Amino acid sequence: MHIIKVILQQCFSVLSSLVVIVNLGFWLPFLFLLALLKLMIGRIDSALNVINWLTERVYKAAAAINSLWMLHVVGVKLDITGELPDHPSPIIVVNHQTWLDIPLLQYVVTWRGPTLKFLIKRQLVWVPIVGWICYALGMPRLNRGVGEGAREKDYAAIQYASGSLHRERGALLIFAEGTRFTREKHRNQNSPYQHLLIPRPGGLKIALDTAPADTAVVNITIDYRGGDTNFWRCLGGTNKNVGITIRNYHASDIEDARSWLETRWEEKDKLMGR
Repeated sequence: MHIIKVILQQCFSVLSSLVVIVNLGFWLPFLFLLALLKLMIGRIDSALNVINWLTERVYKAAAAINSLWMLHVVGVKLDITGELPDHPSPIIVVNHQTWLDIPLLQYVVTWRGPTLKFLIKRQLVWVPIVGWICYALGMPRLNRGVGEGAREKDYAAIQYASGSLHRERGALLIFAEGTRFTREKHRNQNSPYQHLLIPRPGGLKIALDTAPADTAVVNITIDYRGGDTNFWRCLGGTNKNVGITIRNYHASDIEDARSWLETRWEEKDKLMGR
């Protein structure tokens, strides 16, 4: 019986991955076309507004299909505490455990609110479908300190993305740990938190320095209560109980990004340990 269960779970993981790939691949040509038009028209505000609106509709359609599949077919159940602020372009800070974080966050944030803009590793652009979509959407690409002038380029990328918050509707998503949580990374860091890696304040600090003072800052904690965060197995429905906790702040209230993050991470760790 156990072998049959494992085989069925593997088959369902394959099916879920195919649904995600086909869905994203279907919308990719539309995103590239809109990105090309945006590049061609320059700074004609009226045309840019139309293109941005169409891009948001395409983004939301693709995100909705993936999220609905995870929630209503895979069967992930979200226990959401708190509400998002009524703000068109918030900064969202979240812990990162698995690729499943992304469709769940898109459901929580994008379903009724703005689209998500990620800070992504530059190498991700070369990943088929997912990386190409990030490129077409103009998501900030970071070098992560690799190569000549990498820090300056990363600063400029985050600065541009954060500065665009007052021009274009969209939430800037920051995975402050910089990578997905694993036990090996946790040991190598000697992290003081039981369930989290050490947060890096750099991205948040730059975003706060360049974003409008009235920008909302949202702290989201994702807690996979089933314990298993392996993306492939999650696609097959091995972890169906996920807690989402939302806490709202204002950019003007955060004086020091590092101390603010450390306090939030202590709170997250306690939440996830319950």
